Amino acid sequence: MNKRLFFALNATDPLSTTFLPTYKKLRINADQKEMVIKWVPLDNFHVTISFLGDCPEENIPALGLALQEACAQTQPFQLKIEDMGAFSNEHDARTLWLGVQNKKCLGEFKDLLDGILKERGLLTFIDQREFKPHLTIGRLRNPRSVKDMLSPFKRKSFGKLQVNEIVLYESKLAGAFPVYTPVFRAELTGKPAEEELNSPAV
Repeated sequence: MNKRLFFALNATDPLSTTFLPTYKKLRINADQKEMVIKWVPLDNFHVTISFLGDCPEENIPALGLALQEACAQTQPFQLKIEDMGAFSNEHDARTLWLGVQNKKCLGEFKDLLDGILKERGLLTFIDQREFKPHLTIGRLRNPRSVKDMLSPFKRKSFGKLQVNEIVLYESKLAGAFPVYTPVFRAELTGKPAEEELNSPAV
């Protein structure tokens, strides 16, 4: 049996608190403009690192081992959550997003994880697009301009996301929204560079 899988950062906390007032304002504004938007529930907020697509269920243990290996080489980090925008653009919007800081350590982790997955034949879906970390908050049924709706929240900060673990999720369609179920979690346990240099040889 195949499962639809992806690696991601869980972003429900702290956004369930810091973003909630803005989230409510956006939904009210959209209703007033008669926009049909499928809003992502707060519990589903995440930042995708690598999308795997449909994978054989028997690959999950190997995917977990690959994730653990990458996490063992990466120390915890923080990402700023700020700004708001739309794909493909604000004048012809299909997807609404929150900006996620494209920090060097995040890109390095993605490259490390993807490299391990490719080496072991576990990355069947190769995304050719440039990695642009973001957090999807809503999808429009019909593309239209959202520039006026988003403009009050441009460059607004919604706090920082403390990244201590990476999660392998399964995505299942269930009713109006997909359900994301954690399949495997791995903590970031890498040491800072200076700590590695000072650690005694084994």
